[in-house]
Amino acid sequence: MGVRSWDQVHYECWMPGFRLSTSDFRLAHFLALAALLFTSCSQNIYPDRSQFLKDGDPVPTINLSYYKSVQERPGQDSTLAVAMAISGGGSRASNFGIGIMLGLEQINTGGGQNMLNQVDYLSTVSGGGFAAGAYVSALYEHRFFNRQELFRLGDYLNRQIREDLAFPYAGVIVRANFNPMLWFSMADDGDALERSIDEHVLGYRRRAKEVKRKPQSLLLGDFFIPINSREPVRFPMHITNSSTLNTMTIFPFTPDILKEYRINGYTHRLAKVVQDTLDPFQVPLAVGIKSSASFPVLISNTTLHSTYSALRPFLPLIDGAMTDNIGYHTALQILKQEKAPRKILLIVDADAAGNRYTFSKREGAVFSLSVMGRLPSSGLDARRATLVRDIRDVCRQYGITPVFFSFNELLEDADAPLRVEINIKEEQKRLIHLFREQKQLLPSDRQSLYELLTHISTKLTITDEEQELLLYAGQLIVKMQEPEISLALKRK
Repeated sequence: MGVRSWDQVHYECWMPGFRLSTSDFRLAHFLALAALLFTSCSQNIYPDRSQFLKDGDPVPTINLSYYKSVQERPGQDSTLAVAMAISGGGSRASNFGIGIMLGLEQINTGGGQNMLNQVDYLSTVSGGGFAAGAYVSALYEHRFFNRQELFRLGDYLNRQIREDLAFPYAGVIVRANFNPMLWFSMADDGDALERSIDEHVLGYRRRAKEVKRKPQSLLLGDFFIPINSREPVRFPMHITNSSTLNTMTIFPFTPDILKEYRINGYTHRLAKVVQDTLDPFQVPLAVGIKSSASFPVLISNTTLHSTYSALRPFLPLIDGAMTDNIGYHTALQILKQEKAPRKILLIVDADAAGNRYTFSKREGAVFSLSVMGRLPSSGLDARRATLVRDIRDVCRQYGITPVFFSFNELLEDADAPLRVEINIKEEQKRLIHLFREQKQLLPSDRQSLYELLTHISTKLTITDEEQELLLYAGQLIVKMQEPEISLALKRK
């Protein structure tokens, strides 16, 4: 039997029993290239200068002067501004993000406050938006149900957050694609996901059950208060970050940005909302979280209506990871505008890039579709090489102190020899037992924990064991970074 290329082997995996010769493959590749060359040809040019952003124009970002200051919340230290950026990464990121928040809640900052209380801004991408959404939803419901005890995120973990973040959102997307009711409507799998986020992460179903009537969804206006409003500021700002599909620019989902893009319509709970004049403060938060999580190909993009152009009245948005998977760019823009003398940027990075290999076991050319499958995240992965250095450099310019929380922290001083093989189920069980018994993890344990966490794929579903480890790991990493946090709090 002759030597087969990797393309041929891969093709046979998809179509068993069907084989192509090397010449057939070369012909197929030639035809594909020819199609790419000739389909883009056109005999006419139709000049148009109505772009929202001309080449080189600055990309709109949140303007704090549009809102009342979050420092007006009761108990806030007005000399301290804290922004938390939570990366994408599906359910891995959402549960790790909550684990970090639980750890921050255990750090006392004095005056009856803890480090989590001091977080003023949450800038999130994709799965990170689920974590921040679960947190602000708990804050909202604590007041909605008029609970008299002091708010503790830990109290809400078993009450609702575990279940909300373990919900199989991937199943929602799959079922939506096989739902005949959606085939003949403008709604799609992404819109079904948006409704599910609203019902679970943001508590719509829970509030409906308690009040015995149809409640209002959480709105941007609950977390962004207009500068001239008489309403008090009660919650931190939650900014979800998407990407504009056509120009690949960051799109912070905030009222001032919606107004600048002249947004007048969206889809919420499978219903289209279009108004001549839309109040951006009345847009549901779930729309922003879903648009930030619309990973290309896997989840249908979010489409907003706009009055900016009569010829092109729609704005397609996709996953914020395409422009900034950490959410740090928006967080930095916010802290630059803050007047507090002390500024801290907390960066929660749930990326699992550590388990990727530079080299390959195969000699032949990689199948073209496999290459295409890597393209959506290629820019994101390329930026990771200089990510920490770039963030530190910018923060230094503006007097901002960054503190990093990532899986890599587990490898600090963990120079124990690597194990040859790890049985996932057995090691999950062993490590969870150590956490529950509050045992100190040895360097070898942290090595194993790192391997388990970075091998949790980016998905919108999670096992009980994966969730447990992510929650515990977040708290452990905050404990490991506590000296950095203390140093940041003391800086002036």
